[in-house]
Amino acid sequence: MTVFLVLLGAFLVFILSTLSGGGASLLLMPLVAVVVGVRAVAPVMTISIGLSSTAKVLLFWRNIDWKLFAWLFPSTIIGSILGANLFAVLSTEYLQLLIGLLLISTVFQFNRKERPSRFQIKAWHFAPMGLVVSFLSGLIGGVGPLMNSAYLSYGMSKEALLGTRSANAILLHLTKIVSYAYLGFVNAEVLKYGLMIGLSSMAAVYVGKLILGRMSMGLFRKIVVVTMVFSGVLMLWQNADFITQLVERI
Repeated sequence: MTVFLVLLGAFLVFILSTLSGGGASLLLMPLVAVVVGVRAVAPVMTISIGLSSTAKVLLFWRNIDWKLFAWLFPSTIIGSILGANLFAVLSTEYLQLLIGLLLISTVFQFNRKERPSRFQIKAWHFAPMGLVVSFLSGLIGGVGPLMNSAYLSYGMSKEALLGTRSANAILLHLTKIVSYAYLGFVNAEVLKYGLMIGLSSMAAVYVGKLILGRMSMGLFRKIVVVTMVFSGVLMLWQNADFITQLVERI
């Protein structure tokens, strides 16, 4: 029954992920942790999100910005390898707090007319951003839609955002899973649940694409921002005990 609820939750979460440009990892992590334990969440989510990203790439292939992908390619590989190698030895609570606050701050990056901030994002900016985000993803398992505001500021359509982000995500998660496997964090149980959730997510992506086609760009932008803020709040809530301890020390 618990596994069924996780798969149902994954299906619903990945529909939302398709409509909001990402964030499934943060929303699904608590459910996955119940089934496989906290330590196995990162490799399980890596497999499942890799499969959902594959479905998005197939569905949005024509919209991928390959120029942007070329800037992300090397930094994604380097960052994810570094993050995955530090996964077993570093405490990640401080990083999760920082990422949570960054996600929440998204609401201040867009004015009431839904235009990006005055700072103009260029293609080469994604190289250093991709390095940092892929490193954090390898370290804590997932960072949600942390770069979505940059994609929107770059001026991408909703289809291009999903296609390009997913193409990069395949590269990111493939590198991570190889690193996790090399470090001994991938076993039969991780593969089983990763594939089960991944197949559920692929079906959800197809349903999400059907809904996305009827959605305006304005509504898409609003959903992206709301999802980023919610993901940040959720990340802080998941670390409530650590925040309490931190406050008590001050």
